[in-house]
Amino acid sequence: MKLQDARVGEVVHIRQRPAAFSFFPTYQGAKREGVHSTLFATDPWNIIRHNLEKITDVPAQRQALAFLVQARDFFVAAQNSDVSAAKPLLLYYAFLNLAKCLVTKRRGAVLGTVHHGLSEKLPTTANAIHGHVSIDISKSPGTSAFVMFAQALGAALPTPVAPNTHVQMRSQDFLGQVLIGHRVFCQAEGMIERFISLHRIDYMQDAAAKHVWTRVHAFADDFTRLGYAMTSLSKYLDDGMKWRNVKCDTEIDSRRIIEAETTTTMQYGHRPSQVIGQLSQKIRSRLWRSVTAYPPYRKYYLYQPSSSQIILDQLMTIYLSTFYFGSITRYKPEQFDYILKSPIGPFVFEFFSNQPTQFLYLMASEFMQQEVAKAAIT
Repeated sequence: MKLQDARVGEVVHIRQRPAAFSFFPTYQGAKREGVHSTLFATDPWNIIRHNLEKITDVPAQRQALAFLVQARDFFVAAQNSDVSAAKPLLLYYAFLNLAKCLVTKRRGAVLGTVHHGLSEKLPTTANAIHGHVSIDISKSPGTSAFVMFAQALGAALPTPVAPNTHVQMRSQDFLGQVLIGHRVFCQAEGMIERFISLHRIDYMQDAAAKHVWTRVHAFADDFTRLGYAMTSLSKYLDDGMKWRNVKCDTEIDSRRIIEAETTTTMQYGHRPSQVIGQLSQKIRSRLWRSVTAYPPYRKYYLYQPSSSQIILDQLMTIYLSTFYFGSITRYKPEQFDYILKSPIGPFVFEFFSNQPTQFLYLMASEFMQQEVAKAAIT
């Protein structure tokens, strides 16, 4: 397929520096937008607590801080627990309380009765590895922790097919969307990797026309080694905002770069910083990211779904996976022992070794609406 030329433009610069891509690139100052820098923290719990103390409704603040104390206690207990014992269940309750903190913060009001909004269908066949989780979408959305968490994140949820009020997801479908340990999971399941590493994401502008758009760069060989078409870069970035692959002759260390950009632009009034946050919100549902200890402190990935797969927000996927493993630990501990010895056992160990801290830093970023990273103190 013949590719079109990339739209003529330049990388957005703010205060003479390239504007680094982020889910939260700017904040509203007294007179104009400010540009966020990465916030470094050795203890993100304190960052979250400080944020919750700004809730103006006193009962809501008190409730949110109580949720946070519980979340931290469960988290610390989980870190000191063995994976095959109580760690999955303890972590789920840590994540549940952290999610309730975020919901309370967003609403600024006390939460009433809250239910999980999830029900597990654990493996019934002897030595089976996978089960299902039923997600209550429309029966009791006002009390479902899962639905309220999605709303607080601004994350879309699938629509049940009438007359159902729930959506059922296979565990292999949501576990396959977990970034940490994905390659280990794919090898165990005999499936092709679905995450593609993105080299760079740029905010672009046509200063004369006052238009901005987003452009994404990836290495071509990451697609070819997995058998994905180059056009899948633009195909799977598309979530209501159309994308197209464009011509690119760039090579880095003899590796070919491919590019995709949005087919439409966004108008700004005085400065690109007025709207680049909106560009980020339009692309974030299609991006997964890891928290790193080196600049730029976030690594972004694109997920290549199967044709029938339900796609969830990254944080929702981690939350759902933790619920699932926690339920098995609680109700069928002998089944969880078998899973740990199964081909996906190394993935489960990897998940519980590294995913909790990643989740915590990503959640701290949601509270702050600013990227939070681990302080590299040696």
